[in-house]
Amino acid sequence: MKSLRMLLALVLAVSVLNSGYPAAAAPVSGVKARPNDGSGYWPDFSNTGYSHTPANAGGLGLGSYPGKLTDYAKNMSATKPMRLTFPDNSVISFKRFLSLKVAIYGDNLTFVGCLFEGTNPNDNLIQIYSKSKIKFLYSTFKPNTLTRPPGNDGTVSSAHSKPGTPFAKSWQAVTTMTESVAVMDHNDIWGNAGMMMVTGFPGRPSTWTNNYIHDQADTAHDVYHHDGIGPQSEGNGGPMKIDHNTLASLGNTNALALQGDGVYDHISFTNNYVSGWGYAVSIGTKNNATNITVTGNVFSAELKQLWGFLYGNIWGGKSRGSTWRRNVLQVRAGDGNTTYSPADNGKYLWPTGAPAKTTDYTG
Repeated sequence: MKSLRMLLALVLAVSVLNSGYPAAAAPVSGVKARPNDGSGYWPDFSNTGYSHTPANAGGLGLGSYPGKLTDYAKNMSATKPMRLTFPDNSVISFKRFLSLKVAIYGDNLTFVGCLFEGTNPNDNLIQIYSKSKIKFLYSTFKPNTLTRPPGNDGTVSSAHSKPGTPFAKSWQAVTTMTESVAVMDHNDIWGNAGMMMVTGFPGRPSTWTNNYIHDQADTAHDVYHHDGIGPQSEGNGGPMKIDHNTLASLGNTNALALQGDGVYDHISFTNNYVSGWGYAVSIGTKNNATNITVTGNVFSAELKQLWGFLYGNIWGGKSRGSTWRRNVLQVRAGDGNTTYSPADNGKYLWPTGAPAKTTDYTG
């Protein structure tokens, strides 16, 4: 019997490791956990960013975070721009980049365990000129004058009160300047306005997994659009894979900011923790999206929200090949979003909005 128990324990451990989720999170369901609650279930300060880079991140054979970063260049300054040019297919690891604006050249580059910091209000901190693809794994993007987001003591997903990072100390965006598709995994991103990267192209999806996107800047004065992934304002975007991210902040617009009136197609938004924003998720401004998958997400009332979880009830709809399933509410006493009460905890969120439902959406 002892041998059988050991075998079963080994099988369970292997299955957890192969799942892509932290071993510590296995007993905890998504609706019971919150970022920075010690469970490690959601992306948060404990498992994203350069200091948490594990060995063999991205399957590249690198070691884990060595305990400190190396400055990319001498005399770097938040008041000076920087141009980075690397041979195609380069891997850049455990480097610190401090700049007014970083322009990145070279295709199929991979940044692992890096820190990008600066102060560039109302402009890009990073501009990407890769031709087809770029990856950021276990990297941190933040204002250079702050070590922790104002109002976030590491026990909440994002600050519960304004203003967050002041405008003068913030940075605006990371932006693709070409048709380069980004792969973003286990990054810690805060103190900014958004991540303005292309949504992807047929056969080349943009991919966002296990990222901690939180604490947007200047939430008191609304100088910025406060967007998590986005904004993408043109429409005609996709494909995208957005899976198992924390997207939490006070703000006036969207965690997923697909804000155009063209057709968004093959967007997969799954297994994410979403809290705050204006309308938390926007999938277009016209009801013409196609092949949209919104499943397994936890929509949390933790943070105050201006309007609702889904802009315009737009998500494609069954007739356009889209699916909305297993999206649940997380509500606790004292939460900032007072549209729902603790009695709604664990109930289903329908794309039609409030009230909470005891059965899943089937439309």
